[in-house]
Amino acid sequence: MIEAHVVTIRNKHLYEREFEEFLRRRHEYYAVTNRWVPISDDGLELDPFDTPQATYMLGIMGDRVVTSARLMPTSLPNLVSEEFPHMCENIGLPQREDWADWTRTYVLPEYRGVGSTGILGQMFCAVMEYCVEEGISHVGGVLQQYLLKRWLDMGWNVIPAGLPRILSGDWCLVAYIEVNEMALESGRAHASVPGPLLVRRGEQLPFIESAPRRLAGAAL
Repeated sequence: MIEAHVVTIRNKHLYEREFEEFLRRRHEYYAVTNRWVPISDDGLELDPFDTPQATYMLGIMGDRVVTSARLMPTSLPNLVSEEFPHMCENIGLPQREDWADWTRTYVLPEYRGVGSTGILGQMFCAVMEYCVEEGISHVGGVLQQYLLKRWLDMGWNVIPAGLPRILSGDWCLVAYIEVNEMALESGRAHASVPGPLLVRRGEQLPFIESAPRRLAGAAL
């Protein structure tokens, strides 16, 4: 089972080694393997949305970063707003601080292909856990269409923002998941996750500055 470490600008100094590993894994996946972004000379993958407002989850097993996620409020520039706003024709472009743009999720090759109970399902649960704690109401973004089925397999209510389109040879769409305690419990059941996965070290930057954090599973 992974530990999903929450990393923001305020505690990033505690994760210097892990964060560099995360950027190298991103480069291997997004630049070298899939050619979705240019190959960089330093072997690190960064994009315009790696900003001080971004929140990262590093899925760690032992001393390795095996999976990840990045979240950004849709009230700020994000991947959908800057590159794919035309793919939100059903609901309009989300621009709310309680809607999160979810990007940069990968799984190391040796941990892929084991269904909802694998590493990817665990990271899905960690993202939902974080969203519940931070008062986020919806989370999603542009994704390959096969991942839509994975979200539905978690028992989640998914809102397609627009029609699927072919991007870089794959069918993709923009979609968002409704965040609530029921979704968290359903996801944990489907992914065989017995309890919380998040690890918070040091000071945290709240996702929504005005919203008090609460632990997932706490009474409303």
